[in-house]
Amino acid sequence: MVALGFLRMTVLDTYAAEPDACARPMVLVVEDEILIRMMVSESLRQAGCEVVEAASADEALEVLELSASPDVLVTDVKMPGSVDGLELASRVRKTLPGLKVVITSGHALAQNTFGLADAFLAKPFGLDQLVGQVRALVDAA
Repeated sequence: MVALGFLRMTVLDTYAAEPDACARPMVLVVEDEILIRMMVSESLRQAGCEVVEAASADEALEVLELSASPDVLVTDVKMPGSVDGLELASRVRKTLPGLKVVITSGHALAQNTFGLADAFLAKPFGLDQLVGQVRALVDAA
């Protein structure tokens, strides 16, 4: 098992995803920790998702303004910039109410995300948990 920051991953996690499982939904991953963002993004790509990455909530807002709307937003809470992940989720709820939101955090509590998130994953979480959550949200849409 490899532990990197707030993620736990085994070698099998990198091969466990089914390539056609997500039917190519678009996922916007917002995470300031580059290694975590890369691992999360790669896991979702291996599961068949298209992934757009942002290093901050401010950057994510620009992406949302300039490009096609993703199917799922995966965001950390605590990030540098003028907007944190909770404010990003709040804004998304108002402007893109159909967008599914997954909030991840090693600091915030699930009850702090009530009404903002369709799912909450406390760090550390397994990459398979995240991929499974994204699949479930896409399948429920």
